[in-house]
This record gives sequence, C-alpha cells and structure tokens, in this order.
Amino acid sequence: MQIMAMTTMKDHERLELLKEVGGTKVYEERREESLKVMKETEGRRKRIEEVVSQLEERLAELDEEREELAKYRQVDKERRSLEYTIYDKDLHETRLNLEKLESQRELEAEKAARKHDEVREAHSRLKRLDKDLKQLMSNQASLKRKWEEVGEEKTEAIKAHVKVDLDVKEQEDLAKTDAKTQAWLQQPKMLHAQCQKDLKGLNKQIESKQGDLEVAQQQLRQQQKTEAALQKRISEAERRLQALHGKEGKRYASKKERDDALNAEVKQLQETLRKQQDNRQALQEEVAQLSSACMEKSQEIGNQQSAIQKRQENLARCERESNELRERRNTLQNQKKEIWAQEDSVRRQTDDLKTELQHKERRLESAIARDINRGLAAVKKVTQDHNIQGVHGVLLELLSCKPNLHTAVEVTGGNQLFHIVVDNDTVATRIVDILSKGKLGRATFMPLNRMSPVDISYPDHGSEAVPMMKLLKFNAMFAPAVKQVFGRTMVCKDMEVALRVAHRDNLDGITMEGTQVNKKGVLKGGFYDVTRSRLDLMKSIKDLTDQVKKTEEGAEKRTAQAMDVENQLNTIMTEMQHLEPKQRFIREGAAQLQSELQSLEQQESSMRRQLEHKEQRLQAVEGQIQELQQSVEEHKAELSTELHNHLSAVERQELADLTPRLKQLQEELAKLTSQRMEAEVHVTELEDLLNSNLLKRQQELTKRLQQADVDADRQRLETRRQDAQQAAAAVQQLTERERSLEAELEEVNKRVRALKEDADNLKDTETVEAQHVQDEEKALETLMSRRSALQAKRAELERKIKDLGSLPSEAFEKYQDHRLQDLHKLLQKSNTQLKKFSHVNKKALDQYTNFTEQREELARRQTENGRAEDKIKQLIQTLDMRKDEAIERTFKQVAKNFREIFGELAPGGRGELVMQKQLRPDPQQEVDPEEEEEAGPSDRAGAMERYAGVKVKVSFGSGETMAMKQLSGGQKTVVALALIFAIQRCDPAPFYLFDEIDAALDPQYRTTVASMLAKQANDPRNPAQFIITTFHPQIIHETDKVYGVSHQNRISRIDVVTKEDALDFLQVEENKQKTTE
Repeated sequence: MQIMAMTTMKDHERLELLKEVGGTKVYEERREESLKVMKETEGRRKRIEEVVSQLEERLAELDEEREELAKYRQVDKERRSLEYTIYDKDLHETRLNLEKLESQRELEAEKAARKHDEVREAHSRLKRLDKDLKQLMSNQASLKRKWEEVGEEKTEAIKAHVKVDLDVKEQEDLAKTDAKTQAWLQQPKMLHAQCQKDLKGLNKQIESKQGDLEVAQQQLRQQQKTEAALQKRISEAERRLQALHGKEGKRYASKKERDDALNAEVKQLQETLRKQQDNRQALQEEVAQLSSACMEKSQEIGNQQSAIQKRQENLARCERESNELRERRNTLQNQKKEIWAQEDSVRRQTDDLKTELQHKERRLESAIARDINRGLAAVKKVTQDHNIQGVHGVLLELLSCKPNLHTAVEVTGGNQLFHIVVDNDTVATRIVDILSKGKLGRATFMPLNRMSPVDISYPDHGSEAVPMMKLLKFNAMFAPAVKQVFGRTMVCKDMEVALRVAHRDNLDGITMEGTQVNKKGVLKGGFYDVTRSRLDLMKSIKDLTDQVKKTEEGAEKRTAQAMDVENQLNTIMTEMQHLEPKQRFIREGAAQLQSELQSLEQQESSMRRQLEHKEQRLQAVEGQIQELQQSVEEHKAELSTELHNHLSAVERQELADLTPRLKQLQEELAKLTSQRMEAEVHVTELEDLLNSNLLKRQQELTKRLQQADVDADRQRLETRRQDAQQAAAAVQQLTERERSLEAELEEVNKRVRALKEDADNLKDTETVEAQHVQDEEKALETLMSRRSALQAKRAELERKIKDLGSLPSEAFEKYQDHRLQDLHKLLQKSNTQLKKFSHVNKKALDQYTNFTEQREELARRQTENGRAEDKIKQLIQTLDMRKDEAIERTFKQVAKNFREIFGELAPGGRGELVMQKQLRPDPQQEVDPEEEEEAGPSDRAGAMERYAGVKVKVSFGSGETMAMKQLSGGQKTVVALALIFAIQRCDPAPFYLFDEIDAALDPQYRTTVASMLAKQANDPRNPAQFIITTFHPQIIHETDKVYGVSHQNRISRIDVVTKEDALDFLQVEENKQKTTE
C-alpha cells in the first residue's frame, strides 16, 4: 500500500480499508448473490402471473366446448372398444400361431442340431481317420523305406560276409603251411587252454625234477668227496707200499749214494710240485672267472626274463586295450546305426509334418480374403527385412479357446481376427509408410497404446450367458485388443437368451452355433461350415509348428549324437591304428629277447659245465700237490736217517699191513666208484630229462602260448573268424528283421485299405448328412421368416392396442362374444357416427385438463417463490448484521491501536478514528458539496449501508484538533504510518516494504518512526520484517542489517555494509548537498 495514497484517502475509502481488514467482502459478495437471486425470483413471479392469466382465459373457452366433446367421446369410446376387441382377437390368434411356430422351430432346431452334431461327429471321425490314415501311410512309407534299407543292408552284409569268409580261407591257407600248427588252427581256443594246463603241470614237474637233481648233485658231490678222500688214502698207501718195496728192493752202496738219489727225487718232486702249484693257481683263477661269469650270466638271464615278462605284460595290456577298443568300436558302430535310423525316422516325420503344415497354411490362406492375405504377407516380409520390433502378429494367433467355441469366436471377430497387434502407433505408422511407398498391400493394425476399451459390468445370467472374454485364453498384455473385439459379446445358451441379452443388457449375444443378435436387434445366422474353421486351422498350425520345432530339435540332437559317435569312432580307430605298430614292436622285441634269453641260458649252461670241470681238475691238482708235498717230506725225513739196507721190524709189519689194507681200500674205492657212476648216471638222466625234454617242452609250450597271444597272423585269423561270425549273425539278424518288416508292412497295408474304405464310407455319410443339414437350414430359414412376420404383426397389434390409450373396464369384456365379422360392421358404424363430429375440438378435454394442471403447478411454484424470497430477505438481514458486527469489531481494534501508536509517534499528540454512520437523507434538505464529495459509493447506494466512513481527528500537542486537509505533508505521513501500524497489529503481514517514508518527516518524527519500526520488528507476539530505503541516519540506527546500493558503469551493485559505513556515507552525502546549496 502506498503511504501517499493513505494520506489523501477519503473517509469512505478508509471504511472500505477497514472492511477489507475485517473480512466483510465475503458478506457483501453473498449479499449481492442473494439480491441477484431475489431479483430473478421476482422476475419468475411476474412471468408466472402472466401465464396464469392466459390459462384462465383459455380455460373459459374450453369449458364451452366440453358438451359436444362428451358426445364425441362416448362414440369414440365405443369405437376404441371395438378396435381393442378386434386387435385383441388378432393378437391372440397371432400368439397362438407364434407358439405353434416356435414349437415347430424348436423341433426343427433340435433336428438341425442333431444333424449338425452328426455332421460334426462324422467330420471329426473323418479327420481322425484321415489323421490315422496319414499316420499309417507315413508308417507304411517308413516301413517300406526301412524294408528297402534292410534289404540293402542285407546285401551289403552278405557281401561283407563273403569277403570275410574269403579272408578267413586265405588266412587259413597261409597258416596251414606250418604242419605243427595244424591242430592249433582247428581248435585254437581249446588247445590254448590245454597248453596252459599242460604248461602248469610241466612247471610243477620241472620244479620236482630240479629238486631231485639238486639232491642227486649233492649226493654226487658227497660221493666224489668220499671217493677223492679214499683215493687219497689209497694213493698214500700205495706210495707208502711202493716206498717200502723200494727200500726193501734198493741196495745203495753208501749213504751218500742214497742221499744223492733222494735229493735228486726231491728235486724232481719239488719241480713237479711247483708246476702243479702253478697249475692250481691258474685253475683257481679260471674257476673264479667262470664263477663271476656265471653270476653275471645269471643276472643277465634274470634281467632278460624281467624284460620279457614286462614285454609280455605290455603286450597283454595292449591286447586288452585292443579288445576293449574293438568292443567299443562294435558298440559305437551299432549305436551309430541306431542313431542314423532314428535320425532318418525323425527327418521323415519332420518332412511329413512340414507337408501337413504347408497344407494347413494353404487352407488358412484360402479361408481368408486375398487382399488380407497379401497385406499380412507384406507385413511379415517388411517386419523381417527391416527388423522391426513390437509386432506380435494377427489377433487370431494370440488367443485360443475350446473347440466348441470356435464358431462363435469367428463369427464375432470376423475380419478383425486378422488385424495385426503392435506395441504402439509408431510401429504401425512405420510399417504403413513402407507398405504405402512400396504399394505392397494394405493391413489393419491394433496399437496397444491406443486401445482403450470401455470396462463393462456384465450381468449375471448364470450358465445361460457367459461373457466371451472369460472363455478366451490370451496373454494379459493383449487384453486391450481382445476386449476391443470381444468385450461386448456374451455367449448364450440359445436364441431366446441371446435376444434377452441384446434387449435388456444392451450387449451382443451369440449362440454356440454362430447365430448373432446385436444390441440393435439385428439377427445374423445361418449355416457355418465347421470344416473351414480358421481357429481350428490356426490351432493346427500352432501345434504343427511346435511339433516341427521339436522334431527338428530332435533331428539336430540325433545329428549331434551321430557326430559325437563318429568322433569317438575316429578316435578309437586312431588308437587302434596306433596300437598295431606298438603290438608289433612289442612282439618283435619279445621274440628277440626270447632268442637272446635262450642264447644266454645256453652260455650259462656251458659256463657251469666248464666251471664244474675246472673245479674237478682243481681238486685233482690239489690232491697231487698234497701227495707231492708228502713225498718231499718223506724223502727229506729219510735223508736224516742212517742207511739201512733192509726193512725194520716196524716197516716189515707196516708192509705186511699195507697190502691187505690197500686191497680193502681198492675194493671200497671200486664200490664207491660204482655208486658214484650210478649217481652220475642219475644226475645225467635228470639233466637230460630237464634239458632235452622238460625244459624244451616248457619252451615250446611257452612259445606256443606267446605265439597264441602275440602272433599277428593268428590274431588276424581269429579276428577274421570273429568278423565272419558277426557278419553271419548280422545277415541272420537282417534276414529276420526283413521278414518282420515284411509282416508289419503287410499288416499296415491291410489297415490302410480298411481305413480308406472307412474314410470313403464316412465321406459319403458326411455328404448325405451335409445335404440334410442344408435342408434343415432352409426349413429353419423359412420358419424364421414366418416367425419374423408373425412377430412383426404381434408388435404392430400391441402398438395399436397401446395407441388406443386408456379404456373403460367394460371394453375388455363387452364384445368378446361377438364374431369378428360382426365387430367389423359395428366398427364401420361407429366410424360413420364419428364423422358427424369432425368439427369438434377433440382435444378440448385434454387441453382443459392439461391447462388446469398447469395452473395448479404455477400456483404451487408461485408459493415456493414467495417462501424463497422471504428466506433470501432473512439471509440478507443476517449478512448485514454480521458485516456490521465485523466492521465494529475491526474498527474498535484499529481505533485503539491508532490512539496508542499515534501517541508513540507524536509525543504529546492525540489521534483518534471516528466512525460516521449513514443517515437517511431528507429530500428537501440541501446537501453540503464537501460532504457530497466525501460520500462514497456505499453512501449513494441508499439506506442499505449503516456506516458512511471513518474520519481521522488528530492534534500535535497544540490542543487543537485538525482534519486531514489541515495537516502538513510530514504530519499526514505520521498519521498514515500510525494507521498502517494499527492495521498491522490487527491483521499482521509477513513483511513491509517502505520506500523513503521518512523523506517528508521532521527529525523528531523520524526518530519515533524508527523506534516504532524496531518495536514492531521485535514484537514477541507478532514480529514483522521491514525493508526500508532511506537517506537518514535515524532508521539506520535501529536496523539489523544494512545494504548499500551503488551504481557504476551503468551496473547496479548491492553490498552488505556496516552501520558505521552507512552513516559515514550519509554524512558525506549530506555535506555534498550542503556544499552544493
């Protein structure tokens, strides 16, 4: 609010300000609205009075015409009674005819339904037969192909068998060159086992004989030692005997001769002894070398046997691996054949399914209009070529239902079933643009973002009528599109229910047979060929597509399995190829090691014989050395004795004892020699048995077993024989399978012929039943036409009876016994009489009644308007009273605040507000121009306002009360500020903006105004914010924050400054102003 405007404000303007503060505008607005309503009520009251006056005049005229009208009405009543009776009789007859026709129609409908069911059942059976026939024919073709394939496999198996037999014969011919293996070739497995058994027994026998040989050799060595000791004793005895005989027979001339002879013999004996000692040393070295060589050979033989055993183990392991690989190869080959057969079966099944799918798609295309087909194909191609997302397909593909609902759904949907559902209109617009540019065809789209079907509250008809939406299955995201097409349709039990749904519920009804009744009463129906059901075809296409997908996945799986098996076979064949050279290498190495082992064993045996011979020679040499040493000692002992030419008694006695003892020793020696020789013979026999017989047999059996395990030719022969057996078994198996397939094929052929005959019979039956259905449909159409005509006649009669209006009670029974012909005569007579009253106002009575009712209604409305006017006046009084109360309450608060605040702003002064009440002016009294000028709009409006204005009376310490016109500018500003602060205390504002309010004030008033602003800003009950622009220091002293506004380079800048800076700035500005002045 502007301070200057308040200083020049008139009394009525101050009153308006107080009204605004007190909130009396609400009362004034409601009072104006009430006055407006009261004015409108007064206008309606006047119009009602005018209309009532006109009605009174018209009623007076109509009263004169009522007498003639009464006569006319009597005759007219008679006529209407006759017409009612005639119409009623016709209506009764029509209803009877309708009931008979309805009964006949129901019978025909039931008959037609039965025929429909029979045709549907025949068609279903025919479809099942066709399906079974196709399946059987597919099985027939599959069996035929299998039979041919088995025949080809049999031929190939026979060729393979013949080839394998030739290989076996060739291998046997090669093996028969060895006579020793002839028996082996005849029964290899049995002889192999026998060889193992013989080898086991032979090993036990060899162990036993080797034990006997060791015992015999020990005994032989013991006997040889005993014989050697005995020979030694005999040698000593003979030598002693020879010495005694020599001594007895020699005759030395002197001792010297004897000593010379003895010394010569000693020397000769010592020379011989030295040679024997050298010979013994040489023999000992040879024995040591031979012993070491034998040990080395034994170790080499052990190593060789270990190497041979390792080779045999490796060969056995390779053979096991080879057998396992061969078994795995055979198993995988059989598995591969089975997988190929399964894959071929799945491929043929997929081809059959694709053929049937193409057939169904062609049938669906033939069931759709050509332009729709062209548009759908174009949309599909455009979607694929441009990779457009958000296209879900036609509506037909997106929903499903039970088979018995297909007819109802297709009739309801019509061509809308082929509308294309898309996510939004952007996708649809893009496809339409491409179609238009390429002139590819036309298509209708259903953008889901634009689908907003109305939600329908379906009536509850129980099981007689069900909303079609509840019978359809679809994805929730397509609900708007489905509801758009099928939302207003209910599937009804029969035609009556469909008609009831259409008439009462304002919905479309359709029966299961496809008869449709829309909400406008239009009836559609007729024969519908269920064999061309597009939903059936779409369901079949979906099922076949899923089956094709599954079979293709199965075929791909079989292909992957076959590839996996093929890879495994290749791996196994590679391993087998790697094993063959490995086996060959092991066999050759084992044979070479066996040959080396035999050579080593022979070398060891030769060395051991040499060692035994050397040991025997060594023993003989040692014996000779001992004899020589003993002779040397005896000769030396004899040299120390005296020469005697004859034997002493002791020597003679010794000589006498030596002869029989020598003889005894020789006899014992002969006996021991005989025993030794027997032992040697026994040892030789055992050695010959072992070396020449048992060990050779062992080697032979071992060689045979090794040959049976590792010989390549024998193994190939055995493999060929096994292959021959497998080939023969395969030929036998394929022959049996061929016979089985021939039997199955013959059985399938019989069933195919039987099914074809049944299918032909069913087709004939279906044709006959379809003709019957058409006849029944024609009969039903005729009945429906007659029914429609009778229904139209019934409706027309009911309308005519309704147009007759109200009738007296006697009219319903008065003419019921009359004949229809008599009634027509009476009606003609009544019409003739009515012609006499053609000039009569036939609506006089109705008009009189109508006008009377209008007059009564207007009188009632007049009374209501009076009551409404009284209530409005009462409301206006209440509003005026409440407004005056609000004005007085606000005035008292503002006047009190004004006195207090003015006393603070102008110390010693006094100010008050005076309410001026509105006086009813005297028309003859002259009005003061000044008072007329000060009077506001409310004063000039009349006596409706109680108060005229608010007058300000102030004094500034002089004691004289002055009006606003008598005050100076600064005093007016103080008064205006006091009024503002008084209003602020009564109706506080959040903040105030004052622009140089202290410009016209004296310094003392600036100080009081500044103090008042600080007091109001810090008031604990109603604090306020003040934004003030000033060039005087009094207000700055009381401020909380000071901003300095500067202008430089045509840009204004605002900065926070301190009070001291602000005061200094004001002082500088004041000095500049004084200097300028």
